[in-house]
Amino acid sequence: MPKVVDVDERRAALIAATSQEISRHGLANVTLRSIARLGGWTTGIVTHYFDDKEALLKATFRHRADRARLQIERALADGATLLDASIDAALPLDAERMLDWRVFLAYMGASIGEEDLRALHHERQRRFLATLEAALDDEVAAQRLPLGLDTAHEAARLLVVLNGIAVVAALAADLWPPEAQRSIVEAHFACLRATEPTEVPNTRSRAR
Repeated sequence: MPKVVDVDERRAALIAATSQEISRHGLANVTLRSIARLGGWTTGIVTHYFDDKEALLKATFRHRADRARLQIERALADGATLLDASIDAALPLDAERMLDWRVFLAYMGASIGEEDLRALHHERQRRFLATLEAALDDEVAAQRLPLGLDTAHEAARLLVVLNGIAVVAALAADLWPPEAQRSIVEAHFACLRATEPTEVPNTRSRAR
């Protein structure tokens, strides 16, 4: 009898192989043939589960973004604050999160001039920015951050801090181990806690 293949399992394996190919060779150099070769499949198997390369690449991006969301949910279930869970999900602190960021960086470069890819990035950043603002609201309510803090502005600042750390770490992992990444974030919050809130430009509409 022919082997019964679990559709979700096979799609996940194809997405995992695509992630590895993007990380190693860049988005422009990934082909259906190279993905198939990595997993020991035929290109016909790849196109059986995804209509074309574009569909597979978009599914891969969404999967890597969903990983961060699920990580936040698991951390919250384990008792973490939303802020700590969000920061940990955003930084490349282990091999899988490093792979997430290498895939994201490949898509960032490819999204220039590609409206569909740019829209995927915009939506991911918009959602994460909203999560960071909610996390900072929680911290203010718990009096772990100053009352009166403009959390929309600070969420935008934190997004830039986290993205910046992640980019340099993804490009030079040996120079940015987890403790170095965390130290930058800790320094950012130490300054924030020591500073009285001041009037700042409204970044809510621009950031979103």
